[in-house]
Amino acid sequence: MPILSVVIPCYNASSTIEECVLSVMDQSLTDLEIIVVDDGSTDDSLAICRSLSEEDDRISVYTKENAGQGIARNFGMSHATGEYIAFVDADDTCNVEMYRALIGSAKEFDADLVFSGYRDIKDGEVVEEHPNMREVLQGDIAIRQHMADLIASSTGDVGSRCVAVWDGIFRLSLLRKNGIEFPSERTVYSEDLVFKLRALESSNIVSFLPNSYYEYHISESSYSKCVDVHVIDKLVSMYRMIEREFSETLDGFCFSSRNASRLFASFRFALRSAPLDKGRLPFFRAVVSNQNLRNCLALFKPNSSLDKLIYKTFMKKKYIVLSFLFLCFQLKGYLK
Repeated sequence: MPILSVVIPCYNASSTIEECVLSVMDQSLTDLEIIVVDDGSTDDSLAICRSLSEEDDRISVYTKENAGQGIARNFGMSHATGEYIAFVDADDTCNVEMYRALIGSAKEFDADLVFSGYRDIKDGEVVEEHPNMREVLQGDIAIRQHMADLIASSTGDVGSRCVAVWDGIFRLSLLRKNGIEFPSERTVYSEDLVFKLRALESSNIVSFLPNSYYEYHISESSYSKCVDVHVIDKLVSMYRMIEREFSETLDGFCFSSRNASRLFASFRFALRSAPLDKGRLPFFRAVVSNQNLRNCLALFKPNSSLDKLIYKTFMKKKYIVLSFLFLCFQLKGYLK
């Protein structure tokens, strides 16, 4: 049984999957297995992965009908045999020392979860570092405070904590004991955040390393996928799922305002990818008319002038103005 299982979901990633898998194969920690889950790719991804598996017997390749990244990760998790498990996206890479350092911290503190920092890479160059503070959380209060801050800070900021799961490792027995899985990103916005909160809630010790080990690759495709009206239902589902699962656990941490702040930030981020064709105005009309979304955002209290402008325009159902605002923001790069 290896100490670590690394699950890599893959869908039509023929241009990046080899570099991704090689970065895991080349880890200084060699006691690991690599589980690649081809999620019904229609390009050469599966052939590339199978070729790599012939070079390294630590690699197992599975193929399944397309169902999305969250379900593919669950599938990979069901085949994992390691003491800990990690998740890597098919278009990203890992520093060669990443998993040796994370496992080392897990063993030092008997931690259930260990997270590192990460770096943004564009065109082969590091454009930004996102380090962590070195700390160890132990006990309900400290871990619940971190969960609350992961949703949003007390001031409504959502940019200071990484909600993605690829920055760390998780004790596999803890996930299985508590039935922790990913929801589908086809029904819930930010399935990573939900999974991470579930894992944190069940944990006793959580360790953080400052080093930026994970390498998140930014490309035009990272932001180019156009959203449709279904994103509204996914945003509402995320808000309600977090409320249903964690409002009691995080009672006393200003949960309601934090959850509303997370929803608004996700809402604002999603609208960056609004349609640019003739479907744009009908899309924004549907957005401002969605009563479920309006109800969920009723508790939101914007802090910045930009958020106040967006929120006021949304609540007054001025969909043409909202469309124009986001077009201007997109062109000028204001919304990050």
